[in-house]
Formats: sequence, structure tokens, C-alpha cells
Amino acid sequence: MRSKRPPAVALVCLGLFLLCCLFVPRFATIGNIENVLRVASILCIVACGQAIVIILGGIEFSFGASVALASVVTVTVLPTAGPIGGLAAGGAAAIGVGAVNGWLVGRIGLPPVIVTLGTLMMASGTAAWLAGGLPLDAPPSAIFSWPARGRALGIPVSILAAMLACVALHLLLAHGRIGRLWYHVGANPLAAQLAGIDVARVTLLGYLVAGTFCAVGAIILTSRVASGQPALAPNLAFETIAACAIGGLPLSGGRGHVLQVVFGVLTVAMFNNAVVLINLPVAWQLVLLGLAVLASVGLQKDWAALKRRAGRAAP
Repeated sequence: MRSKRPPAVALVCLGLFLLCCLFVPRFATIGNIENVLRVASILCIVACGQAIVIILGGIEFSFGASVALASVVTVTVLPTAGPIGGLAAGGAAAIGVGAVNGWLVGRIGLPPVIVTLGTLMMASGTAAWLAGGLPLDAPPSAIFSWPARGRALGIPVSILAAMLACVALHLLLAHGRIGRLWYHVGANPLAAQLAGIDVARVTLLGYLVAGTFCAVGAIILTSRVASGQPALAPNLAFETIAACAIGGLPLSGGRGHVLQVVFGVLTVAMFNNAVVLINLPVAWQLVLLGLAVLASVGLQKDWAALKRRAGRAAP
């Protein structure tokens, strides 16, 4: 379930970093590296939630819509509740979407793909309705901008939050009882049920924790753009899936490690940054990222097949 060896994507990530340093103008500057890490931080936090859902054998398409809804709720509530109250309300909205997903998948037994596509549309529609279809500007506030632009211990808050998110995910998966249950349910839900595991409760809790990771990412992103946008981060869910797939998390569930998430996120972030720096059209960014996902999944499948053949051939 959990591999003790560094994931193969670590070498891919290192190779991409070296190539970008050598051939992409301005990539290796300190300012650009910090910018890559700032952008990667939000993706990393939300990808931690996606990893939990994938380990459970599901998939989450509603993260982008949850972030958009959170941003609109934040700015809508902010005038009466203040910056902290507004950000808390936005985070609660994202957690609420995760709770609904977990209840429908775990308790009702609906397919995760259908459930998260449905909540994607519902959250997007609600965000557009609350905002009237237009972005809502947040009033200037040092407290409101601190999650995205502040520093703690000399480290940007967003990067520090991503580091803490990775630590939290590692503790849940490697040392927490709930993490072991997520692995068991993702590997074989029926066997887990027969073993006495409350599959519905474990699944609900997994989606709820995933929604919490998404809420943290939503708070930081809303703080960065300083507005409530009903179309904010439309590709976020797909980028988290891409990061997990490139990192080597099997979409069949039951396996996964936090390092796979980290290196997958860094690979996607560096790739996107390099595409911008060499002035390729945005459309090419999506095309090339899609090809990278297909290639990584295909290579994982071929590698697994080779290991199975080697195992059968061994005396």
C-alpha cells in the first residue's frame, strides 16, 4: 500500500528542473523559483485532498468549482463578518461540498464520477448566482491578503501552508488509523466491509478531509486574487488529477504516498511555468500537459506489466 522507496517521478522532476534551468530563459532566477513554489503551493494543498479520494478508489472533479464558490462566499460575507469571518465562511463552503460528496458516495453509494460532476455544476451555478455572473472585488485589507502575500518564519505563508498540508497528509496515511482504513477501502471495499470496517463512514470522512484541504487552498487563492470569481480556477481539479497521475498514484485506488503528490505537483508547476516563459500559447499548455498525463499513466501500466512478467519468470 505504501512504498518505502522514493517514487520514480522524483527523477523525472529533477530531470525537468535541470532541463528548465539550462534551456528556459529566466527560469533559474530566485524570483521565478519562488513564483513557481507559490503557484505550486495551492495546487499541492488541493492535490493532497485529491490523493485521499484517489486512494479511496474515487476521483474528485468538483475542486475547482468548490474554490470558486468559496471565493464568492468569502467576498459576499466579508462586509458584515470581516476578513477572518469571510475567509472562514468561504472555507466552510468548500468543506460543505466535500461533505455532500462524501455523503452521496459513502452513504448513498453513488459513483464518485457522477457525484463530483454533479456537485461541480451545482457549486458553479451557485457561485454564479451569488455573484450575479460577475467578479466581486474585495476591499483592501492587510489581514485578507496575508494568506497569499504574508510571511511566517521568513517563508511565504502559502508555501508554509503547503508544507504543513504535506506533513498532515503523511501523518494521516503513514501513522493514522484512518489512513490505513482508506487504503483498505480503496484496495477492496467489499473485503473491507466483510472485515468489519464501516466503509460508508470511512469514505465520508475521506471526502470531508479532502474538502478541508480544498478549503485551505481556496482561502489562499481567494486572498491572492482579492476577489470573488465564479469562474476561478476552472482547471484546478484536472490539474490535481494530472499531478497525482504523473506522480504515480494508481487511479484504481488502495495505494499512494505523499511524495508522489509532491513530485507530481512540482512537475506540473515547473512544466506550466516553462511553457509561459518560452511564450507558448496557453492552449499548448493544456495539450502538452494532457499528453504528459497519458504518457505517465501508460508508462506506469507498462512498468507494472513488466514487473508481473519478471515475477512469473523468477524461479
